[in-house]
Amino acid sequence: MVHKYFRSIAAVAAATAVAASVAFTAPASAAPGDGSSGGSVDPITLLPPGFPCVHTNVYPLPVLEWGWQQLEATAPTYVEGSGGRGNGYLNLSAEPGTQSNLFHAGIDTPLSDLLGRNSLGFEHQGPTTFQLRLRGADRDDDDRYGFTTLVWQPESNGNVGLDDWADSDDLALGQWWSTRNIAGLPADMAKFATLADIAKANPDAQVTAYGVLVDNKQSSPLAGKADDVRYGCARWDFEPLPAGSS
Repeated sequence: MVHKYFRSIAAVAAATAVAASVAFTAPASAAPGDGSSGGSVDPITLLPPGFPCVHTNVYPLPVLEWGWQQLEATAPTYVEGSGGRGNGYLNLSAEPGTQSNLFHAGIDTPLSDLLGRNSLGFEHQGPTTFQLRLRGADRDDDDRYGFTTLVWQPESNGNVGLDDWADSDDLALGQWWSTRNIAGLPADMAKFATLADIAKANPDAQVTAYGVLVDNKQSSPLAGKADDVRYGCARWDFEPLPAGSS
């Protein structure tokens, strides 16, 4: 039987999950503007980053996952234990040649709205990366509908969190690399820029999704941990199901 606490928040979570599903799958209704000619603005970009601004627990149950989902990868597990916020965390375990990830819709937030301290953050341990999927970046192939992913990883930021749990609350000020050639930043894991520099060179870039990921290019299993993900005004604490909830 589902715990009464879960039932009390199910309606709100369902609305969030539906909105996230639509945001992941719906095509862009209009091309991004050119940054200078007053191009069209999607109404959803007027919402605050992280809307609906919830600070809540995420559980491995339909609806109560609050719209979080894996994208073409193995889903992480919700593990009980200390280290993250609360009583548990995400364990992102990937076999050789695979990925483990979990993403949430970014509601087309302009990248320039995520530059402040505490706008992006998470608790993490191991090789877990924080990623932003963009559209509207100035790619060298001129495909403004195509996705570009910006990656923050511990190895590019002083190895923070590789060995012990770390709380990185200033990701926007860190070093990011891009999976595609965009204005001011080539697709090179050894070339970095801050989000402020990237946003300045790509004024129409919008975040369509954000999340955490472990990419295993090794010959043996690889795992990382993540919890307390922050995006704008939203804050997500990943928790295993308590005893007696199912």
